[in-house]
Amino acid sequence: MKEITLYRKGEAQTLIPLFTEKVHAGFESPAADYEEAKIDLNDYVSKYPEATFFAKVEGDCMIGSGIFPDDMLVVDRSLDEQNGDVVVGELNGEFVLRSYFKDGNRVFLMPDNKYYKPIELNETTTFSIWGVVPHTIYNQRRRNSARINRFEQFLRQC
Repeated sequence: MKEITLYRKGEAQTLIPLFTEKVHAGFESPAADYEEAKIDLNDYVSKYPEATFFAKVEGDCMIGSGIFPDDMLVVDRSLDEQNGDVVVGELNGEFVLRSYFKDGNRVFLMPDNKYYKPIELNETTTFSIWGVVPHTIYNQRRRNSARINRFEQFLRQC
């Protein structure tokens, strides 16, 4: 099963306005003047554009980490994997998306979905890490129905 599709990062054609004031998610802050700057998201997601790819998720093995089908991943090949990192790798000739986990001398590719099993890397496994996923981009509106269901459950309890 195909898990991701890779895309090469290109130069931004349009810079997006950046709201420079912090957005408070826990409480409302007093109204403040704000300054608008321009941002190239490519600069935000990687210090090394030549080592950065975008990948579109095609499977559901990482939904526990908040990575869903059709989400866009930023894959940075300049980063070294650390325990717990989400990585894109080539496993026996196919791209996979998993979390990297090392326990002593044992290395695992861990899914974050109970319906998938960990993959233990060994001498019979051909695996190479293509890059680490430091950022994900996903469409919040695509998950409106799940959010509405939670809100409705909450209000029924009140």
